[in-house]
Amino acid sequence: MQAMKELSGVTRERFEREVLAGYEPVVMRGVVAHWPLVAQAQAGLEACLHYLMGFDRGEAVDALLARPEPTRAFSYKPGLDGFNFSRDKRPYAALFEQLWRYSHFPDPPALAAQSALVATVLPGLELANPLPLLGAEVAPRLWIGNRATVPAHFDDSHNIACVAAGRRRFTLLPPACAPLLYLGPPDHAPTPAPMSVVPDLHRADPAQFPLVAEALACAVEAELEPGDAIYIPPLWFHQVEALAPHLNILMNYWWRPDPAPGRRDDLHLAAMRLAMLALRHLPDGEREGWRALFDHYVFGARGEALAHIPEGQRHLFGALDAEQDAALRRDLVARLGP
Repeated sequence: MQAMKELSGVTRERFEREVLAGYEPVVMRGVVAHWPLVAQAQAGLEACLHYLMGFDRGEAVDALLARPEPTRAFSYKPGLDGFNFSRDKRPYAALFEQLWRYSHFPDPPALAAQSALVATVLPGLELANPLPLLGAEVAPRLWIGNRATVPAHFDDSHNIACVAAGRRRFTLLPPACAPLLYLGPPDHAPTPAPMSVVPDLHRADPAQFPLVAEALACAVEAELEPGDAIYIPPLWFHQVEALAPHLNILMNYWWRPDPAPGRRDDLHLAAMRLAMLALRHLPDGEREGWRALFDHYVFGARGEALAHIPEGQRHLFGALDAEQDAALRRDLVARLGP
């Protein structure tokens, strides 16, 4: 395992030039150290929760609760026939009261409210604590809880995650490590993101999960303090450990750039699942044939490989406007119909 690349004094211009342009994770120290939320968190658990309640409008949020097992991970049950946590909806007032009570326990259950849209659940908090690296159109989400682990998973969006309270350890692995991570089914995971069945890569049983050691040899890791942020590129696997015993707060920003005016950039996971569904019944030889065609049509046909086709006649190989994009989507929907 290697240390993650780190930068200090990152401005929006530098982020776009040095961070976003590269397909690797980067820790950006002190990017949100100016946030009032960071200052309140450093004042203590009660001060921080009181500050957050000043923005609360009583909206219920998704809350997860898991037994205080050694990994403290929100993960699968041992037989993969379900998940090892309960889920309900509750207002922040109830969640904060429970966090305060749990702060008096030596080993409380793992409790977290994850991925709540800030402008909906705590309106105004995002305005009081802006991220200078992105435009205001990128909406932040809030993650609040005590000590817990989210196992290795990937998202198909760009991600900046900002630590506002507590400490978080990020272990990141490139997409090529997928065969080494014992991934669960993409349509059966504890969260919407496909996830490893290994609760904690650092505690993996080598007899049960022997490939994890090879994966960790390719991993990069960093521990973030309040005020620090991390950029996670799309498709990079990341295991996230909230380390402080009583209170950890993360504000994160997911976004995808529009490929062209009027078009959405939202088909990636759907395309992967459709390919899995369409090709699963084929014999091995034919599947290998489709692998070769995917390599050409999806990943290889660009630049000189298309020189034999006039630019204006490249159709799906070439640039698409919003009208063409919409027509192709309608055709695919029709093909998928009964």
